[in-house]
Amino acid sequence: MISIKRASMGPVSEPVEESVPALVYPYRAGLAGGAIGGMAMIAITIVYSILSGRGIWLLETLSELNVTVLIAGLLLHAVISMGLGFVFTLLLPTLPGSPIIWSLTIGALLWWLAGTIALPLLNPRMVEAVDMPTFLIAHLAYGLVLGGWIARTPKVRAE
Repeated sequence: MISIKRASMGPVSEPVEESVPALVYPYRAGLAGGAIGGMAMIAITIVYSILSGRGIWLLETLSELNVTVLIAGLLLHAVISMGLGFVFTLLLPTLPGSPIIWSLTIGALLWWLAGTIALPLLNPRMVEAVDMPTFLIAHLAYGLVLGGWIARTPKVRAE
């Protein structure tokens, strides 16, 4: 085993800068906030579907309902929502300013990425059926719910 000893250079006159914030949000806050934000997106989609009379986007793109595809899509949405919430929780303590501002920024960025990259790759037929303004509102709601949930969670000491 190799042992490294630090040479004493006398008293340190400059403050030592830490590379990790002293206080961070718990990981569970991002997972829970992501899950709740994902559910908020689904709720907005359902409300839009009822009010517009257009039907739920996924169901419009399929000639017949495939329950397996629907369940797989919902599970994928949950994993992505929670995963992004987890990553946001890791990054948030290093970002200056309000979590709400950052979460709105993330929501808009996710809308752009989903509309220009993810949907065309995963389900090109769905791109035609999605109402992009409602899709944006759903992603902004995800960001607001995620950021609001995390911001209300007390920080813990980083270890």
